[in-house]
Order: sequence, then structure tokens, then C-alpha cells
Amino acid sequence: MPEQATMQSAAIPLTLLTGFLGSGKTTLLNRLLPQPALGRCAVVINELGAIGLDHLFVSTSRDETIALLENGCLCCGVRDELAATVADLLERRTRGEIPAFERILIETTGLARPGPVISLLLGDPALEGRLQLDGIVTTVDAKHGAAQLARHEESRQQVAVADRLLLTKAELVDAPALAELEAALEALNPSATRIPVRNGEIEAQQLLDILTPRALRPWLRAEPSPRKLLMRGAAASRAAHPDIDSFCLTYSQALPMQPFETALTVLLGYHGERILRVKGIGNFIGESRPVVFHGVQQLLHEPIQLEAWPDDDHTTRLVFIVQGLARSVIEETITHFLREAGVNELAEDDAALSDGPPLAAMDRASGYRLG
Repeated sequence: MPEQATMQSAAIPLTLLTGFLGSGKTTLLNRLLPQPALGRCAVVINELGAIGLDHLFVSTSRDETIALLENGCLCCGVRDELAATVADLLERRTRGEIPAFERILIETTGLARPGPVISLLLGDPALEGRLQLDGIVTTVDAKHGAAQLARHEESRQQVAVADRLLLTKAELVDAPALAELEAALEALNPSATRIPVRNGEIEAQQLLDILTPRALRPWLRAEPSPRKLLMRGAAASRAAHPDIDSFCLTYSQALPMQPFETALTVLLGYHGERILRVKGIGNFIGESRPVVFHGVQQLLHEPIQLEAWPDDDHTTRLVFIVQGLARSVIEETITHFLREAGVNELAEDDAALSDGPPLAAMDRASGYRLG
């Protein structure tokens, strides 16, 4: 497999900042944008004038859609379409009209569902191969977040797909209320890192480089094991939000990479609208280093090979967050493609191999035979 640097040499890391209405994204950006860590970063903001950092602008473009901050950070306001805005940024960068930024941070609207936004951006023909998702960061109002989760589907999906959850306005609630909110968040997304934010104070680096060995450790820790952690979270999730479920599949032996990747591609192709997020790390035959997979709805991103394993556990682990999709469908799909590649025996703790007819429902729905 090619080196990570080779695989991603032309792709720019993309971070999505999402969160429900009033959860403090603009306040957060006010604190983040001047920080040195966001130098050489392009930040796409819903309303450029709303962030209140005019005093830090050192120059603006003729059409006033792009502003340069003192620390080298580019601020760009969304014009008509988000994908077109990002494509225009990349073209200006190529032509040398703006500084050569090295990453992009995009703020979504409060009612946006992250999955379709990511699929739109990374699936756009004009952006194909030019962006690599680095992570999804979701702000949650510590005071009103629990009520928003109960009432709004958009809020639940924003939490469910996140890699990191920022609990904003944490200074406004007491410890028991914060703990109650964290329990609700764990029920929806047990693998996301949760960070309380008080008075908007946060280091920009906490939003960046999410797919690194160090950043992956929280959801790969052996104690408690990912399976136990996620099954506990899934049980709580079903009680609070019956339509959203989370679980972890593990495989202790090295697997053939191609059929494994094909299985994920097929799953997202058939069931992408119901697979809110999948993220995992794989131990594959012929590879000495781990490979990270992650996908959002219909889109499976280019696998990334890490320099080293994040911990001593070298099992293949896949974390799924789904909405209205049975775990058995996912297990049987992966099982089918592993069987086709000659993997007929797995360790006792691995996801079960099914002898039943594979994916019959998917066959009937599409007319495409998998078996």
C-alpha cells in the first residue's frame, strides 16, 4: 500500500464544524481564528461579517468574500453554493491569488445535517481527490443541548456523526447537569471525544488532526473494550433515541483488504442514508501498519495508512452509527465478501460468519446479485 503522504499528497485536510442553532459556533470561531494553529488554514464561514474580527483583517479580496487575518488564516464567506465556494478557493490557491493554505475548516448552518454536506463536498466532480476529511466537530449547548437532542432530528444527527463534541457554555451549568448531558451524548455517540468549553476558551489544535494515532486512542482503548463500550452506549441509545444505534465489529486476525473495502463500499452504496457514520482501523494481510477507514452516508473516504498502531491492540475494529438499520445486515454483508475471498473461519470473538443466503433483501431491492 502506498505511503500515507503519497496517498494524500494532493488532498487537503477538511474539518467540518457543525452544531445546532445557538450552540456557540460563532463565539467559538471568534476565539479560534486568531490562534497561530489556524495559520495557513482557509475557514469557510456562513456570514463573513458575523464573526466580528474586522480589526484583524489585513486584506480583503475585491469581491469581499475572502479576508486575510494577521496570523495567515483565510476567512471566506459562503456565496451561492458551498461546493462552488470551496472549488473557487482551491482555484485561487492554484493561481497564486491567495496564500497557499494547507487545510480547510468549514462552518455549517445550525440546521445542516453533516452527512449530506460531506457527501456533497467530497462527491462533487470539481473537488474529487482534492479534499480529505480530517474530522467532524460538533458544538453542543451545555445548557440547552439535552432539550435540543430530544426535539430536533438535526441535532441528533450532528451529534451522532461527530468525532469530537464541544460542550459549549459549560460555565452556565453545574456538574450534575453537565454529567447528565454527557450521558445523553454518549448514548448517541459513545466513540466521540467530549470536551467541555467554558467561556469559549479552546485551543484550535483540538479541532485539527483528528485522524492521528494519538487522536484515535480514545475510541480504540482496550479497557473498556470497544465492543463493551459501544454495546453499552447502544443500549442507552435505543432507550433514549430508538432510531439511532451504535455498535462495534471486531476481527482478531489479519484480513484481505480488498474484499473488506468492497464490503464497506457496497454497504454505503445500498444503505448510505441509514449509515450516519462508520469509522475503523484495520489489520490487513501484507500490511505492517494499520489502515484507517471512515465513511459518511454514501461516501467511503480514501483509506489512510498510519505510521504506527495507536495502541497494543492490533485487531480490526469498525464503529458504526446507524439509523433504522439492523446490525445483522452489516455483519452479513462483510461476512459475504470475506467468504468470497476465502476467509471461512474467524476467532470466536470475531463478528459471526453467517451460513444463510447473503443479502437477499439487497438483491431484491436492486436486482444486483451479490451471491
